Amino acid sequence: MVALANSFRDRRMMVRLLSFVLVLTFLVGVFAGTAFSQPQKLTHHDALTALKQVAYAGRTLNFTGVFVLQKGNHFETCRITHHGGGGQELEKIERLDGAPLEITRINNDILVYIPDDKVVKSKAGVAERSFPSLTQDQLNTVGQNYDVYVGNVDRIAGRFATHISLLPKDKLRYRHELWIDQKTGLQIKAQMYTDRNELVEQIMFTEISVGSHVTEDMTRSTYEDEALAWRMDRGARSQLRNAAAKRLWAVSKPPPGFKQVMELQKKVGGTGSRVQLVFSDGFAAVSVFIDSRRNNGFRTGLAREGSLNVYRRVLDDQFVTVLGDVPANTVKQIGDSLIKY
Repeated sequence: MVALANSFRDRRMMVRLLSFVLVLTFLVGVFAGTAFSQPQKLTHHDALTALKQVAYAGRTLNFTGVFVLQKGNHFETCRITHHGGGGQELEKIERLDGAPLEITRINNDILVYIPDDKVVKSKAGVAERSFPSLTQDQLNTVGQNYDVYVGNVDRIAGRFATHISLLPKDKLRYRHELWIDQKTGLQIKAQMYTDRNELVEQIMFTEISVGSHVTEDMTRSTYEDEALAWRMDRGARSQLRNAAAKRLWAVSKPPPGFKQVMELQKKVGGTGSRVQLVFSDGFAAVSVFIDSRRNNGFRTGLAREGSLNVYRRVLDDQFVTVLGDVPANTVKQIGDSLIKY
């Protein structure tokens, strides 16, 4: 019986190993140069294994590169430097267009440097990650909300990348396209499309370098020393703490897969107040603004503003605005199920 159990366990481990290797072949280039006639759907296990490799690469590798963000007619170029060794995650993002801005991160603590205003803003306990990383929330929800397909190999920023599609299982979210570097497992391009096949957002590396030449010092802010004389705005941190201690609003029936990830409260004017709630399914975010100030130009109902779907309503003399890069029925469902404690 022991031998039989060991044999069964060995066979089960072999099946899991073969499944893991199968997914890796898509990512490391066994099929490089081969064109699939149709994208191949991955099982939940294989999809999760593949995306875990992407998340691991984005969290642990040392890399630096330039990426371009396109949202509607707006383009922005940034440089990212990431160091994943030494038991902590260090990162710096520099805006290369327009007014200078730098964001540095040590694990979940963020500093935002705004040189023109001589201000440093701090945010603590931020679990979200910027491109090219994937978060644990994304890994947790992808199988529930998306079917995952692997497609052809493309060349991006001088590197061969495997194309992965995330197709929504319902009409509450948009389609995502990812390109994964075959050599490192890093995500090097991402796109979001509406249900009408309109491009909502694209972010992609134009150049990237990976290796030990990327050091911890390269993740330090350019303004680190001179910022000691700037104004330190700790409002974001206190707002997060206050909101966690006293929640005023909630959504009773959020769309499947969406959960509240943030609540901010702030005073506006002498007697007014504004509350912001943020909901996410890991890939898309929806913001809810609840404003106590009277707005004579406030128009209720659904609207489209650029790539955003917007829903406005009045609730208990509060002016509610819900917006996000999601289908119209998603913002409406969130807005209609908003309740006050």
